[in-house]
Amino acid sequence: MVITESRPYGVIKAQLKKSDKIGIVTCNTCTRVCETGGEKEMNELAKRLKEDGFNVVDTDVIPVACNIDQARKPKYEGDILIVLACEAGAYSLKKLFPNKKIIDAVNTIGISARDEEGNIFIVKKF
Repeated sequence: MVITESRPYGVIKAQLKKSDKIGIVTCNTCTRVCETGGEKEMNELAKRLKEDGFNVVDTDVIPVACNIDQARKPKYEGDILIVLACEAGAYSLKKLFPNKKIIDAVNTIGISARDEEGNIFIVKKF
């Protein structure tokens, strides 16, 4: 499993304008387990952006964002996609939507293993 950490909200927000049409896309695999993505984190980010006056027009949960076939969606209304996925998932979306600005909302920090109790151990840091 890939291990990720969230980028600070201020770093994400600084890349946006109030006039932007924003989509938020999340992977439902590694980032969900790391609590840096998944539906809950996506909805929290969307709520926070809306409270700050930003125009969030899309939200989408992708089962496995690094699999380009699963990341494929016919259309997002947003001009900007904020991606809650590892670097590989963000890469897939950049390839699929070259005309959209892609904002990586998480940092990929390594690979990990998970034990039977649900504890996550970093096996290799990047």
